[in-house]
Amino acid sequence: MYSILIRPYSVRDSTDIIKIDMESFKSQNPSYDLYIYLTYGSEIFVADVGNFVVGYIVLQHKEEDSKIMSLAVRKEFRRRGIGSMLLKKAIESSKEKGKKRLLLEVRVSNIPAQNLYKKYGFKTISILPNYYADGENAYLMCLDLYQL
Repeated sequence: MYSILIRPYSVRDSTDIIKIDMESFKSQNPSYDLYIYLTYGSEIFVADVGNFVVGYIVLQHKEEDSKIMSLAVRKEFRRRGIGSMLLKKAIESSKEKGKKRLLLEVRVSNIPAQNLYKKYGFKTISILPNYYADGENAYLMCLDLYQL
């Protein structure tokens, strides 16, 4: 068995995050996405197993809300609770910062992710037509943090 540490992002994690992003989302330019997240003051947490990053979550904090910009876990480490650990950290961080809601978009076809979010109390509040570059719709999901 291995121990998982959820910790803040460090520059040395960049390569691992880019690899996870490419594997999970087929991103056209994951290094650019990471650059944008870092440039616009995102908070990033990683799941670390012995100095090997196996997952990450990117949060952006606005006035009243926080938003999950990206959450991914390496394929071979999925279904082991790592996504839950990262999601709990995002909820905790958003609450500590006094945010009222935590928002995210998820593909309509991504049932495993939707089930994870629902397990933590997220509700679908709207459908975003043609949200993704391939034309797939997204669900906008929301967790009311003041009720927790």
